[in-house]
Amino acid sequence: MKTNDLIALLASDTLQPQKPVRQQLLRQLVLGAVVCGVLLFTLFGLNPQMDQMAVHPAFITKMLWLTALMGFSLYGLFRLARPGVGAGHTLWGIGLALLAMFSLGLLQLLQTDSGAQTAQWMGGSWQVCSVSITALSLPVLGALLWALRQLAPTRPVLTGAVAGVLAGSLAASIYSLHCTETSLTFFAVWYVAGMALATALGALLGTRWLRW
Repeated sequence: MKTNDLIALLASDTLQPQKPVRQQLLRQLVLGAVVCGVLLFTLFGLNPQMDQMAVHPAFITKMLWLTALMGFSLYGLFRLARPGVGAGHTLWGIGLALLAMFSLGLLQLLQTDSGAQTAQWMGGSWQVCSVSITALSLPVLGALLWALRQLAPTRPVLTGAVAGVLAGSLAASIYSLHCTETSLTFFAVWYVAGMALATALGALLGTRWLRW
């Protein structure tokens, strides 16, 4: 390309400036969250005892845990969306958050009478919990991957996996508005299983969708 042609192209409107990475990701995250919320109210409905559940120690602990997972994974995506930038402390943060819930769940299980331990980790909705969280994460994951494709991640598998963690933890927090479980052991098993499925799906899609 000749110099004059390049100058003319740069001066034209054909090259639109890209929005900042954070703005693009947050916009799609909010869009995915709205769709996820609509699906929750349409398919599952709100827990009728949500006013009491909102002040339950187990619910508060769960929401703080999910917020930590969302925070670390969003931080990681802000980094991974840029070419050549690593995940930083993202994996350590996610790992420590998971370890904290596993530890709390195990401690609660050990303090429970042997006859009630099965009910502690299976709850009353183990059959649908993980699948529901994974299903609710799909619009969020799709929105994030679409935004990431417009950016320049150079580690597609890791980026997709972190997007899956963010989608799964956000979906889990929204699903909590319907869930009636109050066992930390249940959260450590079935919530994590649902988020793990979303993470695996994000990594799988990232290998194809985010590869240059």
